[in-house]
Amino acid sequence: MKRFGVAALSTLVLSSAFANFAGAQAGDIKVIINGVTQQYTQPPVVSQNTTLVPLRGVFESLGAKVDWDSKAKKVTASKNEDTLALNVGSKLAYKNSAPVQLDAATQIQKGQVLVPLRFVSQSLGAKVNWDQSTRTITISNQADGSTTGEANSLSSKPLTAPVTKVTYDTYYNDSLAYDDAVKLAIADSTTVKTAATNIDQTGKIMKEAGKNIDFVPAEAGDEASDKAFKGYAQTNLNYEAAKKNLDMTKEGIEYSVKDLYNKLLQKQNAVKLAALNIEDAERKLKVAQIKRDNQMSSDYEVTQATNQVTQNQAALEKAKKDLDSAYVSLNQVIGYKPEQRYELKDKPVYSEFKDNVETKVSQVLTSSTAIWLSEQKVDLAELSLKLYNFSTPGNTPYEAEQLNVEKAQYATEGTKRQLEEAVRTIYNNIKALESQYSQIQAGLVSARSAADMAKKQFDVGLATELQVYEANLKVTTAEQQAEDIVTNIDTLKLAFDKPWAMQGSSGASAQ
Repeated sequence: MKRFGVAALSTLVLSSAFANFAGAQAGDIKVIINGVTQQYTQPPVVSQNTTLVPLRGVFESLGAKVDWDSKAKKVTASKNEDTLALNVGSKLAYKNSAPVQLDAATQIQKGQVLVPLRFVSQSLGAKVNWDQSTRTITISNQADGSTTGEANSLSSKPLTAPVTKVTYDTYYNDSLAYDDAVKLAIADSTTVKTAATNIDQTGKIMKEAGKNIDFVPAEAGDEASDKAFKGYAQTNLNYEAAKKNLDMTKEGIEYSVKDLYNKLLQKQNAVKLAALNIEDAERKLKVAQIKRDNQMSSDYEVTQATNQVTQNQAALEKAKKDLDSAYVSLNQVIGYKPEQRYELKDKPVYSEFKDNVETKVSQVLTSSTAIWLSEQKVDLAELSLKLYNFSTPGNTPYEAEQLNVEKAQYATEGTKRQLEEAVRTIYNNIKALESQYSQIQAGLVSARSAADMAKKQFDVGLATELQVYEANLKVTTAEQQAEDIVTNIDTLKLAFDKPWAMQGSSGASAQ
């Protein structure tokens, strides 16, 4: 009896159409392809009385292969014996070299090529329906030979788990590698330009100050000569500090770009996962509705499932906005326009972190610009003490000059402690993330095994489509969690290598 209930419920689930959800915004256009609700970061739009849909998302869901030529801004799609070609901005497409007149010109919005809805039926022979009252587009490719009955019956054929395809930023004007992003940010930074100008300025001042220096005093002597030499020593320090400041500014920008680049990758993952969670909630709602209609549950379960759909839709909208904000943040640093979108070419790959923390602490303490500058201030304070002239009226008391040396030494010690603490903290954070990554990888083995088992059970009628989907969703969720951890580790590795860069990145990125 239980076996019959599962099979009957599975058949009902597969044969029911998705309901209209109360949480959907009135102005949204909903796309359902072969019974699966689609999610796009750039949804369909109505322009000049023509409905435009994202080409790749729709065509790939109907089984077509889509390619993009960024230089020619040309899209090529193929399915079976048919080949389609069209250029962005044109009202003319080609099917097997034969011209097809479009209702409106193709266009790019948020990195996606949008085409008139009617082109879907013109090119692929798909059945397209537009419901004005619910603003719903329903597309099915029954022309492939599939029928409603075949699609909705349990089959022993291998099952490809139905997963909502999230298409975003598919057609980029260009791509962006991390190294290129760093170069763009440095070239656009006013802080770098100011630091470079400061080197030239302090160099000129140092050169002028050195004109009257004939010797290096070993102790206090002629007041004017001593004063001139101290002035020269200060200008020399300023010049060297300016050069090191330029290097440190660039390192801060390097870290800032790394941080923003990796965060953008994470926001893309968040959009994908949010869209998949919507479909999961919609499938559960469909099951709840069927169970209620068959007196297997109450309205309460349907209400709860509907609320979950609404919450997940809100989560997707937030994820999209966060993704846009991540693009804007990186664009601001690299000098791109806020609306510019591009493909990120570099994706961090996991590798075990094997650096020795004690060795790194030693390296940092000897190579840090901040420590060098602090030590130079100690030398300058000691020089002032060495050249102190007791006979000069109005001089700062000698004891006060001694305290200046002590203060400079304390500052140096404090800087060393801060950097050492930063290195150790970053190291511990990386190791903690590695432990999380290992745990997720272990969980992935079980999740993939469960997904494989769910698919086999579905093939023999012992599992529902929803159970297969949920098993695969657990795999996808864990995979994206692992990817997020890898990007965090990648950012921290750069901070570990140059901890002073992380401390100076906020000021650098603001320019």
